[in-house]
Amino acid sequence: MSWTTVWSKRLLNNPLIEETFELFLGWSFQATVEQNLEAGLASRYGNVGRTKDVTTTLSRRLRDFDTVRPLIVMAKGGQRFADWRDCCRLWIGATEEPFRLFALNWLYCEREGGRYLVRSDDVRPFVIEIWKSRRAGRTLNEYGIIRTARDLIRTATSLGMLEGAGVARTFSNVAMSDDTLLYYAQLIAEVEGTPIRIVDSSLWRLAYLTPADVHAALLRLHQFKRLDYQVAGSLVQISLPYRSTLEFAERLAA
Repeated sequence: MSWTTVWSKRLLNNPLIEETFELFLGWSFQATVEQNLEAGLASRYGNVGRTKDVTTTLSRRLRDFDTVRPLIVMAKGGQRFADWRDCCRLWIGATEEPFRLFALNWLYCEREGGRYLVRSDDVRPFVIEIWKSRRAGRTLNEYGIIRTARDLIRTATSLGMLEGAGVARTFSNVAMSDDTLLYYAQLIAEVEGTPIRIVDSSLWRLAYLTPADVHAALLRLHQFKRLDYQVAGSLVQISLPYRSTLEFAERLAA
């Protein structure tokens, strides 16, 4: 399976995490994506413009359907929203920019550096820098900079990395179940292209896990026979129990 990241201001402006979960609860694999969106959203909003906006946003998120299918399976299988959101956070962090850069290169590092509060003004230099380095030739005015900073903070809050509702947010304490940790290991192996890169992947930063935390989590999963994790000096070997994230999701939902 090929994994690519998509840069989208639309997805950042409208994270729609709870709406996505509720849509997946009623998903029919016998229907098309368009039919599922129509059935799931037609009566949700009394505003035609809002319905169209949400439909367009979710259509963009679902363009690479194979990568999102495990999340649908887990939602339909009864996974708790909090656990599903943790899984969704990894999928979004692996596929959507600029949230991926924000979570991996700013939120994680600032938290590790001891920052307590996060405000739009704090994120402003990050937005300016990524626009210079990643969006060369596309200018962003002052309003756009602040709006993007606010959207990044809102998305991080929707995905459980920040908490609070005011202008200043605080970092969440992310505590994931063993099932969710195993999902992370399975999906990270797919995104990175090999299980060998699971331990050192920066994607664990989406759960605020340091390399030492990752080692401890994998060791616990090994002790409970959820996967095989062998370490001998600098040599690391990991064997996953499922051939794919989809197979993991199907077993979890069974």
